[in-house]
Amino acid sequence: MRRIVVIGGRGFFGAAAADLLRRDGLPPLVASRRPGAPGVDVVADAEDPASLRAALRSHDVVIDAAGPFQQRSTTLVETCLTIGCDVVDLADSFDYVKKVQALAPALASAGVRVLTACSSVSAVSAALVRLSGVQAPVRVSTFLAPATRNTSTAATSQSLLSMLDRPIRIVRNGSLVERRAFSETRAFDFPPPVARASALLAESADALTLPRIWPSLHDVDFWVDTRKAVLNALLATASHSGSFRSAVRAAHGVGRRMTKRFGSTSGGYGIEVEDVTGTRRSSGFLHSSHSYIVAVAPAVLAARHIAAGAFASAGLIAADRQIDPWELVGYLRELGITDFGIQGKL
Repeated sequence: MRRIVVIGGRGFFGAAAADLLRRDGLPPLVASRRPGAPGVDVVADAEDPASLRAALRSHDVVIDAAGPFQQRSTTLVETCLTIGCDVVDLADSFDYVKKVQALAPALASAGVRVLTACSSVSAVSAALVRLSGVQAPVRVSTFLAPATRNTSTAATSQSLLSMLDRPIRIVRNGSLVERRAFSETRAFDFPPPVARASALLAESADALTLPRIWPSLHDVDFWVDTRKAVLNALLATASHSGSFRSAVRAAHGVGRRMTKRFGSTSGGYGIEVEDVTGTRRSSGFLHSSHSYIVAVAPAVLAARHIAAGAFASAGLIAADRQIDPWELVGYLRELGITDFGIQGKL
């Protein structure tokens, strides 16, 4: 069995991935850029090649959870390419995934595996499209209702607020177009504890990854509901006012602390898939307190298979080939995550 190293293993999502690996009998090495921190096995900084070369070995399996990916370069991937490590990242950033995609020829030549956006975005999105049974989808709309009391970390808040600084990218009418983040609203109907939600337009790597798998897609968009009407209203207002955007950014530390105290404990992730006839199918995952597990489960499953020598493909792995959809459903059910709208049986 190969070593599994979790970069950013002391962060919220990195720690969750490490906990799941231990639960599965595969204790990882937890890597942090802070030497001497509790629970740290190796020192490694995702942006420092020297520290990565000192910490990693050939054939290691690296889970990259060092967010926010909006601020990241591809230093980790390029260093792992030279060492001979495989990388499974939890990237949610359009720009980061685009940079990784540009490395595809070098990754194929080196014979290493890189599974980028192996998280809710885009591994879960792709798995849910496969499970929908729609062979040629024309639209995929993804919905996130984060359990903000759990997930309101510095990295996640920076990820959200980074969308205010520039136009976001979505796919509309077959083209990649720019829009202002949080400037559009639409309703989604999901089962409790999420139920009916009013979500704001946001950005995700799905706009890059899904059309490569399904060229039939004309529209790919991503929607977020913070679960708090006031916070949704603040973001919507910030989308139209530069001065208000500055105020929101200035107050984000206070807002994050308030969200940690008063935010929602329940959450969910789902998609709505539309075929050429206009038929729509919705599906996804929900939990009253641990919905964030959906974000790390794909990386844990993929790392397990790679470490065991049961993942044959190499190079840049497409989102729909990173995990088996039914294995993901079964794994999440074991962890108490509720699914809805999924057709068929395990």
